[in-house]
Order: sequence, then C-alpha cells, then structure tokens
Amino acid sequence: MINFSKKRIGALVVGTVMTFGTAFPALTSAAAVDGPHDGPAFHQGMGHANKGVLAEIEKELNISETDFTNYKAKGYSQKDVIHAALIAKASGKSLDSVISLKTADTTWHYVMGKVNVTKDQLKQVQQDLFIDSIVQRTGADKTAVTNLSKQGYQGRDIMMAAELAKLSSKPINDVIAMKKINNTWQDVASSLGVDKASLHQALGSMHGDNNDNSADSDK
Repeated sequence: MINFSKKRIGALVVGTVMTFGTAFPALTSAAAVDGPHDGPAFHQGMGHANKGVLAEIEKELNISETDFTNYKAKGYSQKDVIHAALIAKASGKSLDSVISLKTADTTWHYVMGKVNVTKDQLKQVQQDLFIDSIVQRTGADKTAVTNLSKQGYQGRDIMMAAELAKLSSKPINDVIAMKKINNTWQDVASSLGVDKASLHQALGSMHGDNNDNSADSDK
C-alpha cells in the first residue's frame, strides 16, 4: 500500500506550483491584495521552496534569481517580487515599472489600479500559470486540465490526477474520475498500479524532499 501522507501533499501543494493562489497557500498570501504581507503561511511556503521551484517561478513569471537579489538590495522581499511579477504579467508592463510603484506609502491595491489590473485579471493569470506548469511537468492535455479547472476541481486534485496520469499512462480525466468522496489519492494510485517508489520519486522531485516517509492517509 502506498503511504501518501497529508504532510507530503501539503509540501507538494506549496512546492509544486506556487502560481495558483486558490490552491497554494504560499501564493495566496503573496498575492492577496493588501493582505498580511509577512504572514506565517507565506514564510512556511517559501521554506519548502527549492531551486527547482524558484526555476519554475523564474520561467513562468520571467524573473530570475538575480532579480530577487537586486530587488532585495533595494528593500523588496521575495514575496514583493513575485507579487509584482504577477501584476506585471497581467498588465503587460515590465517588472521594474510595476515594482517601482510599490513603496512604503502605497498598497498593492494602489499598484494594481495604476496599471489597470483587476483582482479577476490577477486570478486569471494565476490560473493560467497553474495550468501551464502542470502541463509542462506532466505532459497532461492542456485542454483537459483547463476544463477541469473550469469545472471547479481543486488545484490539488488536478495536480495529483495529472501526476498519476503521467505515471500510469492514463488520460487525466479517467484518473480524476477515480477520486471519490470515500477514497483517497493513495487508493487511486494503488488502483492504477503506481508503486510507492515511483510516486515518492515524482513528488519528491517537485518540492525537493525525498525523505518524507509519513504514513497518514490523504483524504
């Protein structure tokens, strides 16, 4: 039986795709307009971030480790850079022009207003980034992933279905249909014949931790 823990899923959720706020708490804190900019959820999430996750952020939001370093020297946090990059992507503006609007005297709501970005537009950018990241990581059909998101499936469930679809060579729609109220992703993996080592290797590669052997069942 595959031991697929809530703790492991939590780390996966934070570490895999930090670009979908409704699914991943690290970005929810980072991108919440004028929210708690230094809340524990963000710092806990970023604690799980490794070079692979940062590489994902760099690619999807067109920012680099050098950008993080340079903006840090100017007094901006890593969270500020990610938030500004999301707004920049939504507005079509440069990261520098967006982040320069954020000062000690201004809010992110003010910044969004200055570049004509709404909350809905920001949410759409997050959703698009989530979909792109899942497709790139797992090879899942983009239309299928997009439709599942539109149907209201949770980001975690889409992510798990995509990974198990890759490991089992099954369509993502077939895999997510196997997840019921009365079973777990652990059960789905077992039914698909996905062995523990393969699953843990795949999940570990997403958030840089291959040593989580927790055995709590995932609901």
